[in-house]
Amino acid sequence: MKITIPTTAGTALKKAIFDAVEDETLRTWEVRTDNNNVEFLTHKPEQWYDRTLLRFTVKKDVLLIDTTFWKSKGADKVSDGYFIGRFTEVLLVHFSDDFDTFTVGK
Repeated sequence: MKITIPTTAGTALKKAIFDAVEDETLRTWEVRTDNNNVEFLTHKPEQWYDRTLLRFTVKKDVLLIDTTFWKSKGADKVSDGYFIGRFTEVLLVHFSDDFDTFTVGK
């Protein structure tokens, strides 16, 4: 599953999102880092923690947020749907001034 945000300011939006997690504006999210120092987000509540990760990819005119998982976990449609749903809420509540539209897809 993925969220696609058309924007030429993808790097700034990604930074703002991760900054909001770090300063605990987004208290229920946590930054996780893999062995290659790539940062992801996961949902903090124990029921959901690390079941899915949100991966951020910045391109020239889009910020793509898609779901992935740790190798030890495996794909989980229920978790993916929950994470994408909760994160669309985050975008609409906290970052709606940073984009005009976004799409959610499989």
